[in-house]
Amino acid sequence: MTSILRQLPRIALLTASLAGLSHSALAQEVELIPSGDLTFDQNTGEIVATDGAQIQYGEWLLSADTIRFNQETKDASATGHVVFTRADLRLTADSLTYKPAEEFARATNFRAGNGRVYVDGAVLEGNPDNFRFEEINFYPGEPGTFLFIARAGELSIVNQNEIRGKKLFFKVGAVPFLLIPNITQPLDAETNLFKPTLDYSGHIGAAIGAEALAPVTDHIRLGGNVTLTSKRGILAGPAASYSFENESYVTDGSFISGYINDQGEPGLDINGATISDQRYFAEWQHKQIWNDNQANISAYARYWSDSEVTRDFYEDSFDRMQDPDSYIEANYNGQNWQASLFARAALGDFQSYTERLPEVRFSYFPTNLGYGFSHSAYLSAAKIGVDATEDVNLTGTKADLFYGVEWNHILTDGIGLRVKAGARNISYQDAETYLQSEALYDEADTFVYRDSVDGSRAFGDLGVDLNMKAYSTFDFQNETWNIDGLRHIIEPRISYRYTPELWSSGDLEQSVVLPAIYGFEYGNSVMYADQGTFANYLPSIDLENRRDSDYLREDHKIRFELGNRLQTRGEDGGARDLARFDIAADYYLGGSDYAEDSYSLLSLDLELTPAPWLEFGLFNRLDPEGGLSTQELNSYIAIKDPGYWKIAFGSHYLKGPSSLTESYFSTAYSYPSFYYSWVGWPTYGMGSYTYPNQRLEQYFAHIEYQLSENFKLYATARYDDESGVFYEQRIGLMQRALENYGLKYELRIYDGDRRESDFGISIAIDLFDE
Repeated sequence: MTSILRQLPRIALLTASLAGLSHSALAQEVELIPSGDLTFDQNTGEIVATDGAQIQYGEWLLSADTIRFNQETKDASATGHVVFTRADLRLTADSLTYKPAEEFARATNFRAGNGRVYVDGAVLEGNPDNFRFEEINFYPGEPGTFLFIARAGELSIVNQNEIRGKKLFFKVGAVPFLLIPNITQPLDAETNLFKPTLDYSGHIGAAIGAEALAPVTDHIRLGGNVTLTSKRGILAGPAASYSFENESYVTDGSFISGYINDQGEPGLDINGATISDQRYFAEWQHKQIWNDNQANISAYARYWSDSEVTRDFYEDSFDRMQDPDSYIEANYNGQNWQASLFARAALGDFQSYTERLPEVRFSYFPTNLGYGFSHSAYLSAAKIGVDATEDVNLTGTKADLFYGVEWNHILTDGIGLRVKAGARNISYQDAETYLQSEALYDEADTFVYRDSVDGSRAFGDLGVDLNMKAYSTFDFQNETWNIDGLRHIIEPRISYRYTPELWSSGDLEQSVVLPAIYGFEYGNSVMYADQGTFANYLPSIDLENRRDSDYLREDHKIRFELGNRLQTRGEDGGARDLARFDIAADYYLGGSDYAEDSYSLLSLDLELTPAPWLEFGLFNRLDPEGGLSTQELNSYIAIKDPGYWKIAFGSHYLKGPSSLTESYFSTAYSYPSFYYSWVGWPTYGMGSYTYPNQRLEQYFAHIEYQLSENFKLYATARYDDESGVFYEQRIGLMQRALENYGLKYELRIYDGDRRESDFGISIAIDLFDE
C-alpha cells in the first residue's frame, strides 16, 4: 500500500496551503469586512475589528472574534473562534497569524479538513517550503472512536522535498500498533511502510502479522515480515525496498521473505509429496530503465520451499501466482531492433516447466523497404531445461530463426490488403529425450529409453489478409440511457494461411517401439518443451508469433473474423462504447495436419455497457462440427450505483473434449489437437493424455453496499455444480483508514475438498474501492 507517512504529509500540506495562498493573495484584492466597531491602534498601525469581523483574501475568507489588520503589509492576526476557509478546505483555530508578504502563517490549536481527511494539532507555522507541526493528528475521515489515527509529536516539511518526524505512532481507535521514534525521508517517497494482518483459520489457527519497512536512507527501506500463529509457530524473515532515480536511469525493487519451523501438519504438495516442516519463501522483484527505455532490466525471483507455503502463510503472493515463476530479462533497444537476454529457472523442487538457461535474442522490427514492402526477422538461441521425472532433468540447445516480407496496400477507403511470405527454422542440438515404462504384470521390470539428437525443421508461411472497416451513424437520442447519437463500426477480416513443412531432419522423427509387455510410457523431450498455454481465443495466425514452436505442423486454413462496436457521444466529447460483439473461427483446408474440411471452435465475445450503471459480458465457444454445442460459456452481469452499491452475478462453464478433439500421432508419440478444445498441454512422451478440466460449471454472486463515506459492506458466494457445494463464501466490512486504503474485516466460509479449513476470520489492509 502507499506509505502511511506519505499520506500524513499530504494531508498536512492541505494546511500548508494556508501559506501557499500568499503567492496569489498579494495580487488579488484584499477586503476587510467589519461587523462591529473598528478602532485604529496608533502604536502598531493596525485596524482592530471585533464582533465577528472578516477579511477576504481572494478565494479565502478569514473570520474571528477579533482581527488586527495592517493595511500596508496586508498582515492579519486573528484570535477567538478563528475560521479560515475556501471552497475545498476549512481551518479553525484559537489564533492565527498570517503574513502574505513573508509567505508565513501560524495557527494554534487548529483543526483542518477537506471533507475526506482531517488534521488537528497544537501548532502549525511556516511557509510553503518549510512548514512545522506540533502534536498533529491525522484522521482519514470524520474523527471517530474506531477510526485509524496517525499522530506525530513534531512533523516538519523541509525545502518542500523532505519530511522529518519525531514520536510518530499509529493506532486504530485507542489501540496503537506502530511507533517510530524518529524518521527522515523524501516527501514523495513510495514506501510499503506497514501492513498489519489479523487472521484466524482452522488449519493455521489465530495469526497476527505485519510487513514493516523503515527508511534508512532516502532510497532504501529495510524491515521484516513476521507472522505469529497459534498452531504452526512463528514465521519471520527480512524485507526491503529500494528506489533510485537520476537523469539517466530509474530503478526500483523490493524483497520479502519468511521462514517457519512448521509445528503443524504441512500435508502434501501439488505433486503428492510430503511437505517438510522446514518451510520458507523469498521473493525479489526489480525494474530498471535507462535513457527513456533505451535499455531496461526486469526481474522476478520466487523461491518457495514447497508449492503451498505462500498459500498457508502469504496469501497475497499466492493469489497473484500459484506456480512461482522466476525470470530476468534485459533489453537494449535500437532504432528498429532489439537485443535481449532472458533467463527463466524453476527454483523449487516441486516445479516442472520449461527453463531457459538462458536465451539470447535479436529482433529486427518491421522496416519499410518502399512501395508498400517491409521486412522483419529474429534469431534466438537458448539452453533449454525440462523435467522428465522427479529425478531426471533433460537439457538441449535450441535455435529459432525467422525472416519474412510483407506488402501492404490500401485498395480503397476502408479496405486494406496484406500479403506476406516468410520462413521459420527451428534447430536442436543435443536435445535429450527420456521415456520410462513399467511392465504390465511386473512393476519391477522397467523399460528406460534416453537419447539425444541433433536436427532441424523448417516451415514456410504464405498468407493474405483482407481487412475492411466501415461505419454508419444514426441520429438517435435517449435520455434514460444517456444516448446522444449512435455510431456502428464493423470490421470484417478474412485471412488465408498456408504453412508447408520445408524440411525436417530424420533424427527428429525417431520412433520408439516398446514390447507388448510394457504399458504406457511417460517422460519428456527437449524437442517438445515449448508448448502452448490454455487460451480461450484462437492462437496467432502468423507463424512468427507462435509461442508453441515445438508443436508446429503443416497447416492450411482460412480465418474469419468480424468485429462490431456500437458507440455514442461521451460527456467528455469523445466516444463511449455501448456494445462490442466479436466472432472468429478457422476453417481447415486440405493439407492441414490439424484437421481437413473442418471448422475450429467458433468464438463469440459480447460486451454491453449501455449505461454507466449496467455491465454485461458473455464469452461463448461453440463446436460447429457437433451441432453448435456449447463448449465454453462465461458470463457476468453487474448493476451498480458508483459510490453507493453494486450487485453482480456470473458463471463459468467448461465442457469436456469436443467432437473435434482427436490425437495427432507423430512417429513417436501422440498429443491432442489443442486447437479445438482446452485439453491440458500434454507432456511429450505420454502414451495417453488427460483432460484436467473435463467439466467445470461454477457460479458466483457479489454484493456490496456503501454505508457511509468510510464504511462498506460486501459479500461474495461461489458455487460449484460438479460437487454441489458453495465452495467459497466471504462476508466483510471495509473501513477507510487512508485515502485509498481501508481496514478489511472478513469472515470466510469454505466447503469441499480443499487445503484451507472450513472457517476463517481476518483483519487486514486492502484497497478501498468505490
